[in-house]
Amino acid sequence: MPARAEAPAFPTITVTGEGSVEAAPDLATIQIGVTTVGESAAEALAANSTAMQAVRKRLAEAGVAARDLQTSGLSVNPNWTGYDSSSSGGPKISGYTASNMLTVRVRALDGLGSVLDASVSDGANTLNGLTFGLAEPKPAMDEARKEAVADAKAK
Repeated sequence: MPARAEAPAFPTITVTGEGSVEAAPDLATIQIGVTTVGESAAEALAANSTAMQAVRKRLAEAGVAARDLQTSGLSVNPNWTGYDSSSSGGPKISGYTASNMLTVRVRALDGLGSVLDASVSDGANTLNGLTFGLAEPKPAMDEARKEAVADAKAK
């Protein structure tokens, strides 16, 4: 016969609490990219690398540290065209597209506009998002937890 867990001898009460803390952001994260096209995969990738190097250089000149730049995606894909009625077979490749995404952390928010300008002036032609946050979120999270515990105790 299987053993069964006994119900606790003491009744329990579960209480939840809520707490929140507002803080001004001190960090912005931008997802930018460079997309290039070439007749061959190597040509598309070479053009992409050249453009991304220019973007990285300009970002460094705008004050973004190398530690705040991270490649977050790289792809090379064929560009397909429809069927050619004069020959047999399927779709044809009409070139290649290379895409390179870069995550940029901006720690000096007063320079965010110049960082965005620097990105697009030298080849970044994709902006996938901008988010704001805290470089060190732990103190704000700890304060919110304290408020939640105090709220639960009050209930």
